[in-house]
Parts: sequence; structure tokens; C-alpha cells
Amino acid sequence: MGLLYLGIDINLPSVLWMRRMLEGLSDQVVVLAAEVPPKAELQQRFSTVVLEDGWLEAKLWRLLFRCRCIDRLPAGRRALSTLRSAVARPEVDQVLVHYANLAAKYSAVWQHTKKPVWVHCHGYDVTWDLRQAEPPHGPEHDRSYVQRVLALPANVRFIANSASTARRLQDIGIDARRVHIKYLGVPLPSQPPSPHRSVDQVEILYLGRLIDCKGPDLVIQAFDRAVALGLRGRLVMAGDGPLRQRCEDLRQRSPNRQQIELLGAVDGATGETLRQRAHIFTAHNQLGPTSRQEEAFGVSIVEAMAAGLPVVSGNNGSLPELIDDGEHGVLVPPGDVEAHARALLRLAGDPKLRSRMGLAGWQRARRLFSLDGEMDALRRLLDLPNPTKPNDSKGS
Repeated sequence: MGLLYLGIDINLPSVLWMRRMLEGLSDQVVVLAAEVPPKAELQQRFSTVVLEDGWLEAKLWRLLFRCRCIDRLPAGRRALSTLRSAVARPEVDQVLVHYANLAAKYSAVWQHTKKPVWVHCHGYDVTWDLRQAEPPHGPEHDRSYVQRVLALPANVRFIANSASTARRLQDIGIDARRVHIKYLGVPLPSQPPSPHRSVDQVEILYLGRLIDCKGPDLVIQAFDRAVALGLRGRLVMAGDGPLRQRCEDLRQRSPNRQQIELLGAVDGATGETLRQRAHIFTAHNQLGPTSRQEEAFGVSIVEAMAAGLPVVSGNNGSLPELIDDGEHGVLVPPGDVEAHARALLRLAGDPKLRSRMGLAGWQRARRLFSLDGEMDALRRLLDLPNPTKPNDSKGS
């Protein structure tokens, strides 16, 4: 069976998981489609189509959108025609679309094919009341978005990256029989993590987008409070996003600013180096006070667990699915900076506890969040053969 793999932009550092999934399905992907041209190396490996509108048509749509004559940017005729032709190719048996908003945008294509379409949902696309990061913080989705998702035809089914995401789909009336939960996978070291040792200063790592549902500003405040309580260490923050300036301001005002490093966005290799160097991984997951978004899965959390790092974060969104409080890390009440600070202080001073939680996290990641496990689950859903198990029947 041949697969058409569709995303908006597969080049972004924040969608490394999307490229991992593409790699895991590479033997089945016959068309790679995107709105932003994939990098040259991907275009050399895959038959690629880019969904572009004509210059004049795109300019007209943007003008109407800015003038508020329309409340969303629809797919143009050229993009629709390009995608419709790609889906109609005889070698394409089914489609995998990343994000529900992209699926809704190209709904007209799915209406005119009987081929199965799988919509992989990831978080912001199922946050129905999502608000924009920039003032005046208006709605991110247009007024008809929920109805357009609900109106996706019967040949469309949904893949949720967590039970939390699945519940959001069902909340608007999507039949539970059309929703399938499949966790994302991450690379896993084959050997268990080395025991943590006592150190003069611990390194605490935040790695992820600087967005309000991850609470990077609260992480800085918790670190400052932990230092005031006696913690000896440094905070390294890697990532970029709408809260970058607020984090910079908090760092500048912090009495511990020499111990706080803001690196900006980093690539996968740098992220791996940072995890190897760190002793504790942290975020402050919460319902975003502006965005209304919650963590739908938390790839960076699972990568930290796979690296043997204990995790301290807020008890919100999908986090209780990933972490058992007290077993793989510490989950604090969202917004409770004092509890967050004390959890950091406790782990910083107890290498045996860090070791126990780190090992438990690594074991849980091996059991639930491996790349091989994800690919097996995805291939079963899509009824694709597994190249690593040539003697298995399809879909087994």
C-alpha cells in the first residue's frame, strides 16, 4: 500500500517528531506533500508535491483576510487541484495528514475520494478555544473551524497523540470509534542510565517552545525561589517562542541571572547533548492563561525520561499519562511556584532519588514511547506491512 504523507512545513526544528515518523514510514511513502517546500534531501528521496496557490490568488485571499472580509485563509484552486491529483495517483492507497486544521482546509479533496484519510492530531489543532500569542489575543481558529472538523467525511479517521487529545475530539462530537490513540516515540538509549552522583551544582534543563502552556516564565521564578531556599545549580533553557522576551526580562531582573542561560532554538543533536549534561528536566505545564492550550503529549518530556532524567512539571494536560507522580518525577499543582521550587531543591540534594526516578522514567519510555513501538502501532492502524517483521502478515 502506498501512503501520501501531508504536512504544512516538515522543516521546522519543533517538528522533529514528524520527520522521525516520515523516516519510519519511508518504505511506504510514495508522495510527500507540504505547503512549504521540504528540504532538498527530502525532495531527492521522495516524490514531492508543494501545495502553492497562484501569486495573484494568494494576494487576494490575504487582502480579504486582513480587511476581515473573510475569517480564514481557504485553500486556493491551484493547491486543491495539486493535492487532488496527488491523492488520485494509482500508487496512493491512503493519506496521512498532520493536524486537523490542515485536514479541514483541504476537506474538499477528501470529499471526492474513497481512499482512507488519517488525520494525526497533536494539540493546538484540537484546542477549540485557542487564542493568539500576540495582542489582542484573538481566536486562533476561525468561527467555522469546529463545524468544519465535524463535517470531515466518513472516510476520515483521527489519530490522537494522547488520551487528552482524544477527549478533546470527542468533546465536540467526533464518534469515539473514529478516534485512535497512538503515542509518539523517541530514540531510546539501549543501556539504562548511569546512577546520579552528588555534585556541587546541579544543571536543570528546560527544553521546548517558550509558550504559556509550558510555563517557562514560571520555571525561572521557581528556580529563583529554589536558589533562595539553598539550591546550588544553574538553569539552562533551550527553545524559542512568544514568551522569549518575558523570559529574557525575568532573567535580567533575577539575582541569579549569571546562573540562567537562554540558548534559543537548538537542533536535535544539541538537545541530546544538553540532556546528557543535565541532572533534572523541568517545565511548568499548565492551562495557558492566554492561549488556553494544554500540553497534548510532551515529546521533550519523554525524551528526558528516555535520557534518565527525573522530571519536575505541572500536573496538567497529558502529563499524568506520561509520569506517575513520585515515580518518574514530581508533578506540582499548576501555578504553584513554591511547590515547583521545593521539588527542584529536593531532587538537587538527593542523587539516589534522581537515580531511582531517572531509571523508572527510562524503563517507562522503553515500554511505552519507543520509536519502534510507535511505528508498530501506526502500521497496525494503517494496515501497513512491517519491514522489520517480514514473516508477519499485513496488519498483524
